[in-house]
Amino acid sequence: MALEGLKQFAKKIRFGRSEPVSPWRKPVTLDRGILGEASMALDGRGRGSALWENGGRLWTMPIGPHSAPAIMRLPMEDGITPRIVLNAEGHGIAVWQTETAGERQILGKILNGEETSARLIFRTDGQIYHLQATVDRRGNALVLWLLETYGRTELMAHLFDTRDLAWEQKPTTLGILLGPAVEPRLAANYRSHAMVLWEVEDRTSEGLVASHYWPADHIWSDRPVPVVSHATRHHQVVMDDLGNALALWVHSPYGQRSSLESSFFHGQSSEWGEPEVLASAQTFTLPRLAMSGNGEALAAWCQSEGRGASRLITKAFGKGRWGAGVECLEVGPGSVKDFAIDLGPVGDAGLLVVHQGPEGDWISARLRHREWSASFPLVPASLSPCSSPQLRLCPKGASAIWIQGAGRERALMLAESVY
Repeated sequence: MALEGLKQFAKKIRFGRSEPVSPWRKPVTLDRGILGEASMALDGRGRGSALWENGGRLWTMPIGPHSAPAIMRLPMEDGITPRIVLNAEGHGIAVWQTETAGERQILGKILNGEETSARLIFRTDGQIYHLQATVDRRGNALVLWLLETYGRTELMAHLFDTRDLAWEQKPTTLGILLGPAVEPRLAANYRSHAMVLWEVEDRTSEGLVASHYWPADHIWSDRPVPVVSHATRHHQVVMDDLGNALALWVHSPYGQRSSLESSFFHGQSSEWGEPEVLASAQTFTLPRLAMSGNGEALAAWCQSEGRGASRLITKAFGKGRWGAGVECLEVGPGSVKDFAIDLGPVGDAGLLVVHQGPEGDWISARLRHREWSASFPLVPASLSPCSSPQLRLCPKGASAIWIQGAGRERALMLAESVY
């Protein structure tokens, strides 16, 4: 059964062991140097890869809670902003950006397929922002980005079809955006359904809109679909395997308390429901949202009142509706600087937190099966800043990465569960 070891671990806590044993291995260092962005992915067998940039060069290393420890990192190509995604069968894609003679390019490499080298996906003399990617059960890939040229910002999507082993002839423009500061969010499922959510604001309207991809017809929405018609920020969107989707955002009217709001997209009727207020507070930060293929979801966020302490809150979603109440998680001394969440295929959950306290930054992790485990420190507090936490769960366990340090002494760290 998925994450069986977590059940045994939870039993030990319930039956009174005073000092529960951590389910996490000791963190290891994957790389050091002038590190840029990093990405990682796991398949359904507990095997995966980490992909990161160091000084303009891309490196990769096999990872996974159910795989043998890697001996060394492997070089790929020159590039920045790497992204890697895998499906349960291990098929996936790695994408990144590079620049040659003033021309910016997006390159992609299909993983566990017939392609052995990277392929040029897009080239431009403009700027590329917010590169994202996803894959379905067959390994078909969808890549999304913003293109800014001559003051015009376009949202673009490009598809790879495994049947033809080919990319579309050209990307599809989904909309014209206000600028590169607008961050689109991509959600997709294993059946190739996908949608992109973004913020709009003009003379007549503001709010969130979505563009939907219909795999049966191989088309996107002919125009963006309204989701909510008031100002939003920090929006998130996720999708289950039936094509239902869940959106989360913060609404902060001028001079009033903020609210955390959500809307559910019914895949069968292709309609967004009325927005629902999940919580009200003076300030909301770091909203996060995760969803499993069976439609269970977990939202997490920090909220505070005035200068009061910030609290880390979670709320569960299932069977098309939000559960009653919220759960406040104790985070220990200091404040939450950043965090990541993920959901496993049968409702198991994980939480990776960057804490900021009087003695410096430190990292903790929790795993949930029915209820949350104790919070286990992965690294002690130090003056080395921690950032960019990422967490992935699979039926075999969990993997977590983060950046520790600054400048030329940044380190990419990896911790994995023992189950």
